[in-house]
Amino acid sequence: MQIMLSLSVALLAGLGLTRLVRLFKLPDVTAYLIAGILIGPYVLGALGIPGLGFISMEEIETYGLLSDLALGFIAFSIGNEFRLSDLRHIGRQALVVGTVQAVFTTLLVDAALIGLHFLMPDKLPLPAAIVLGAVASATAPAATLMVVRQYKAKGPLTDILLPIVALDDAVGLVLFAVSFGVAKALISGRVDLLSVILEPLLEVVLSLALGALMGAVFSWSERQRQHHFQ
Repeated sequence: MQIMLSLSVALLAGLGLTRLVRLFKLPDVTAYLIAGILIGPYVLGALGIPGLGFISMEEIETYGLLSDLALGFIAFSIGNEFRLSDLRHIGRQALVVGTVQAVFTTLLVDAALIGLHFLMPDKLPLPAAIVLGAVASATAPAATLMVVRQYKAKGPLTDILLPIVALDDAVGLVLFAVSFGVAKALISGRVDLLSVILEPLLEVVLSLALGALMGAVFSWSERQRQHHFQ
């Protein structure tokens, strides 16, 4: 009962605030972000009233399945925006921009945080600094996709924007996997090339292969269904 009440409050807060932010010509995703802050454990949740907000991070973690499902739908929606005909024209540009953005962001944040580590070694461990640099390269594909769809944006900028966002996150995922492997090696004190680089990259490659296989199966089943009803 409390779970349903908390979800209802979250949905109501998000939808209600969209009416307010539209008065200031802001996208709906702004309202969802504000609503998330308000119902979080540090604002309304801090009052300790059941159902009014999420009281603790432990309570939020109980909704992990919903978060995973939402992220899956977001990734599927972004992938649905890709067209092979469009990628032939903008694929190289999107790949260069997305890769350069992710790599340079990681390097700059890593450099800044490693510098802070030497200034405050007790506050910021070196493994955490390395991992946070990779995390900084991640973009927000959900927010980008929602804004594009809300305003029905069309044009060359929109055509290249979504592939860049998707490729940036893909490169960021590889960087995070490698950075996490380096961080684990620093913590354990054992530098193993297999665990630092090869295993994370193998996990990413296998995930891509599995996704491509499932996409091919879904595409084939859709063609068979259309052929059956013709």
